Amino acid sequence: MATETPVRILVIDDEPIIHESLKKVLGREGFQVSCALSAREGLGLLSRESFALVLTDLMMPEMDGLEFLAELKKASIPTPAIMITGYPTIRTALQSLRLGAADYIPKPFTRRELLPPVWRTLRKARQETLLAKEDAGAMEGSEPPAIDAEQPGEPMTPLPGDRYCLPEHAWAVYEQEGTFAVGVEESFLRSIGRVVQVVLPEEHDLVEQGFPGIRLVTQDGEEHHPFLPVSGRVVERNRGLLERPTEIKTSTWLIRVIPSHLSVELPFLKKVSKP
Repeated sequence: MATETPVRILVIDDEPIIHESLKKVLGREGFQVSCALSAREGLGLLSRESFALVLTDLMMPEMDGLEFLAELKKASIPTPAIMITGYPTIRTALQSLRLGAADYIPKPFTRRELLPPVWRTLRKARQETLLAKEDAGAMEGSEPPAIDAEQPGEPMTPLPGDRYCLPEHAWAVYEQEGTFAVGVEESFLRSIGRVVQVVLPEEHDLVEQGFPGIRLVTQDGEEHHPFLPVSGRVVERNRGLLERPTEIKTSTWLIRVIPSHLSVELPFLKKVSKP
């Protein structure tokens, strides 16, 4: 994904070994990488220089990733941020999506797991910039889809038809039978291009919130794994989509899941109000 003018990425992590690892992987793709050892140092660089993307550790001393997101917003710095998180902090990573993180990458990760979220985030940023320019006048006076403002930890009871989303990844609609139909968010699909293969978990497989369970292969050979919005047991797969993967849309359900930890997991999702 190299360009004539290198895309600048800022890495924030308190471990120099992470800096070297990310520099090596991202540098091979043509990115220009700068590094900071703390969130405060990173904020200083962002205030003085221009970056297309930030990769930051979620758990750092003095200022963690959630506090970093709040400072970015406070300073009106629009640079998208991807959180890097370990397994014990997946819940915090989910919370970071609610607070505006562009994505997150669980540790440890491979090159194949690191690059797709980077590509998606950069493409989304370009698309949003173009749309903002084209629709600056047309959007005046219009309102975006309403998002309910529940906070993590607040109990919620879903009703049939209620729609929730794991921002930038996947949606889940609660059904009369007590299952959730699960599909992929529009922004995710728009950022990966034409899908030519869909790989779904098998019926009776167990899936987990915040972890990949679906594989989407594009015509460019990229593999993308949207994180799932709910944990539970898969009871049905969209077999028609497996046969015709190019027909996938944001309205397409991929799997149906009987949820296993509903009261714990719903507060980490955004509830999209019905029109």
